[in-house]
Amino acid sequence: MKPIFATAIIAASLLTSAAYAADKSAPANTTLASTASANGFFFKPYVGADYDYLSINYSTIPGTSSDYGTLASKSLNGGDFHVGARVHKYLGFEASYLATASSSKDNILGSGLNSSIKVSGFTFDAMGYLPIEAMPKLELIGTAGVSNLKATIDFSGVAAGSGHKTETKGRVGAGAQYWLTDNLNVRGLVRYQGANFSGVVDDAIVSSLGLNWQF
Repeated sequence: MKPIFATAIIAASLLTSAAYAADKSAPANTTLASTASANGFFFKPYVGADYDYLSINYSTIPGTSSDYGTLASKSLNGGDFHVGARVHKYLGFEASYLATASSSKDNILGSGLNSSIKVSGFTFDAMGYLPIEAMPKLELIGTAGVSNLKATIDFSGVAAGSGHKTETKGRVGAGAQYWLTDNLNVRGLVRYQGANFSGVVDDAIVSSLGLNWQF
């Protein structure tokens, strides 16, 4: 298991366990049940924001034993704003805009050259939910969707080596969310993000932690 997977899963587990221990007697989310139709479908929109941590797995540089991570940062910090709708006890959909801050790598291979990289773009996911009977306010989550992301890299003093690339790829993930009230939940997710960017990247892992407000 990659370290970032383990870290995110442990963090989500600790967070939900602490919240449950602090409020065992709080009622389960009742707004979902009260709005369900006869066949179980309903429409409950929500908005939210996450802190995102991207861990990039770079491809090997042809003819060498090194990867492109020697030229650019492997870790990016950012966030996303998202809107979604729960349409069933077990199903929802979500669209988001994600953006990271620039992350730099200085004095690459002792050359005096610096680089910076950032990522931004849009995502759309189907969200599968699995309520936990023993802990009514806790739900496991599975996600599957697509992203349209742009990676921008700049090398100081080398204009020809700077630029950006946009691509559409799939992504899948898992996590959990805990209902603090009938309208507010906290969630943690880890997603595998497909990526290539002209053969420079193998893939990426996106870990997120945030809040959602359901109307």
